[in-house]
Amino acid sequence: MTLAFKAMPAPDWAEATTITIPSVPTHTSEEWAQAVFDVRNVPAPVLAMFWLRERIVGLLGIAQGRPDTFAVDKIADGEALIEADEKHLRFVASVQADNDAGLLHVVTAVELKNRAGRIYFAPVQVLHGVITRAMMTSARKRLCT
Repeated sequence: MTLAFKAMPAPDWAEATTITIPSVPTHTSEEWAQAVFDVRNVPAPVLAMFWLRERIVGLLGIAQGRPDTFAVDKIADGEALIEADEKHLRFVASVQADNDAGLLHVVTAVELKNRAGRIYFAPVQVLHGVITRAMMTSARKRLCT
């Protein structure tokens, strides 16, 4: 079982995204997590969405994102876990690089805590897969070329 579901066994929402990665050079799951969630290097459309998020969240009484929101919190069994616990939602993401199979997996799980969380997450869940895949693909380009 992925670390995301160990940390959050009954999420309100969850999604798994997988992309191919070259088997050489190899990188650890922690290195992949840092590359995927490095907001300084996300594709421009994703950066624009993050910028828009920061302008809108105040209307819902949600704090703006912190620079360490996507920092790796735990490494176990070859997986990196990122956790964020805010007043509107709790978020966990696990990142696992399977270098032998040439696959990178990101599993995201979310617990919605209140009305603000449900309102906030409604548009996020629609775009989440596209955003995650774009961030993973960008990380692959940076780490593997």
